[in-house]
Amino acid sequence: MHVITELQENILCFSCGEIVNDFFEKYGYKLVEMLPECFEKEHDGIESICCSCCIEEIEEGDDYYLFTVEDEIIDDIADRVGEYIGGCEHCEGEERWNLVNAFNNDPHDKSSRMEEPGGISVSEYLYDQEVPEELHPLLCSHIQCGCSYGRESGHSDDPHGGIFELDDEIYTKRDIADYWGFQYEAFCEFTQQYEETIEVEALYEFRKHLSFYPMLALEHETGRAIYRTLKKHFDARRYTVLTKGVSKLYRGRTRKRDNEVQLTKDQMWAPPAGLPQHGRYNCVGVPVLYVTDRLEGIPYEVHPNHEEIIDVGEFQIINDELFMFDLGSFEPTFRGFFNEMNEETKILKEVYLLPNFIGTCCSYIGYHGIKYEGVHGEKLSYTNYAIFNIKPGIDINIDDVISYSPQFTIGMNEIPTIPKYEF
Repeated sequence: MHVITELQENILCFSCGEIVNDFFEKYGYKLVEMLPECFEKEHDGIESICCSCCIEEIEEGDDYYLFTVEDEIIDDIADRVGEYIGGCEHCEGEERWNLVNAFNNDPHDKSSRMEEPGGISVSEYLYDQEVPEELHPLLCSHIQCGCSYGRESGHSDDPHGGIFELDDEIYTKRDIADYWGFQYEAFCEFTQQYEETIEVEALYEFRKHLSFYPMLALEHETGRAIYRTLKKHFDARRYTVLTKGVSKLYRGRTRKRDNEVQLTKDQMWAPPAGLPQHGRYNCVGVPVLYVTDRLEGIPYEVHPNHEEIIDVGEFQIINDELFMFDLGSFEPTFRGFFNEMNEETKILKEVYLLPNFIGTCCSYIGYHGIKYEGVHGEKLSYTNYAIFNIKPGIDINIDDVISYSPQFTIGMNEIPTIPKYEF
């Protein structure tokens, strides 16, 4: 692969030079017109010269380019190319690994598992941003994460600094929003349908407010605007209705194979009020029943291992109507207020404060729960429900508990090797 690693007195053939010209012009820099150090000329044949990119010899009479571009210009383009970078393996990745380790080693919840965190390589990101492959090494050495990693080698003021390599992992802003469980921009657009204007910055500030004053959410204007939006949505009857007699809903819990005692029906319900910890779907002490509409989705939700079996409770709706707030109301592809890949080690999980407030509003307004897409929808299409405002035996009944032995299939997929380039 032919690459361009720097643009300091760099000789390029006409073809490779046009790659540079076209790319820089895309970002408003016409190099030959703007910079005296960049020019096109005809080879006079006095001495032999080669293109530093394709290594082809430039023949006498052929046009070629000589480029000298200041780092400030390349930095500007790198910043614009990297505007969707939300984190890297040195900040976001490290935080995710800490959370995964804490979650998977939680002595109080040994059945739930989080998958290893994974972003995309710098090379993949540059492909997505339509950067010519020949310019990947150049841009890679100039992009910078918001944590300040990138562009410069480590120094005394920042010993953790460094320059990215093409196979380093980064995380897009969209991926981070999905991972931590809330689409701020999409929710702001949703509120506009009900003539409520909430800026993204206001939602961030409101979440900070909740960190200090979680019991005073409605003392904040953004909190009141969120409540009004959800109330207007409910009054417009735009909720999803679960009716009596629909197909069964399922909840699964794991137990060790050497434990021959099947979980009872009572054990399949949500814990009583006051007992639940601050979890994926609930504030501290608030019971939530987690169910799915497909039995096949249960293993993706409870993550059993080879030493466990799954007890599945089969639930049936007996109320005429249950009203669900459908998260697809403001973004069809949204995976939930409460992304199941997210956990914090602190008892008070700050990333859930805003979603928990929204869930509390829904419960108070009259919704019976929240409908959201299963997080493994790419493998299996199913719908989950977080049901938080029902009475067992009156609104929903549990018909039976059935035990299942999960079957595992193991395959091997080769990981393609991305070549490293010397700078």
